[in-house]
Amino acid sequence: MAEVKKHQILVTVVTPYHNFFEGKADSISLPTQDGSIGVMSGHMPIVFALFPGTCSFNINGEKRYCVITEGYAEISQHMALIVCNSAEWVEDIDVKRAFNSIVENEEILRDPTIHDFRELACKDNINRAKARLHLVESHGTEEQKRILEQLKTKED
Repeated sequence: MAEVKKHQILVTVVTPYHNFFEGKADSISLPTQDGSIGVMSGHMPIVFALFPGTCSFNINGEKRYCVITEGYAEISQHMALIVCNSAEWVEDIDVKRAFNSIVENEEILRDPTIHDFRELACKDNINRAKARLHLVESHGTEEQKRILEQLKTKED
């Protein structure tokens, strides 16, 4: 286990596929249904649900951003365990894939005969893709932003 400096919290982000991140952070911000929750060392113990959105890590004065999807966070005074369906660093987001996911799932939702389960799955897909694109808009690379602008222009 990594040694934690005073005023840092040990953060572990786990998905079903791999350990996405394990390290020390000065603070983290996590997406919930009601907005973001900020966590620092010494935080009171709490467990809460996570929703698709931006997660940020302040590590030695530098911010790192990723998008996480549904899951939960278990916080204690010096440790944060984040269990989610997927996590992706902003620089690793495939902008075309996320954009196309929105377009394809919105098309499926136009079908009046769609089943409830399929409708929920499509809405979840759209929410995850929108969370990815929102993160790209705010913290993505210039290349990612350029691609997104081209796709939006093409769509209009």
